[in-house]
Amino acid sequence: MTAATFHTRTAFPEARTERKPGFWARLFDAMVEARMRRALRDIEARQHLIPGNLLKKNGYTATANDDGNLPFTR
Repeated sequence: MTAATFHTRTAFPEARTERKPGFWARLFDAMVEARMRRALRDIEARQHLIPGNLLKKNGYTATANDDGNLPFTR
């Protein structure tokens, strides 16, 4: 078995410890975000069809501006 050594003028950079998301992961995340924005637009466009007292009675507290209580948000 043979071993070869060599010298460089500068040291090799350290390997990256964090991995960036790949193409498919970024594409999937973009699709999810687009669908969530579309769902919020649809909810806002049709919110006038449901009476306000019915929403309060059933515990619906999310609004178009505050979507933290929606079941499909992260």
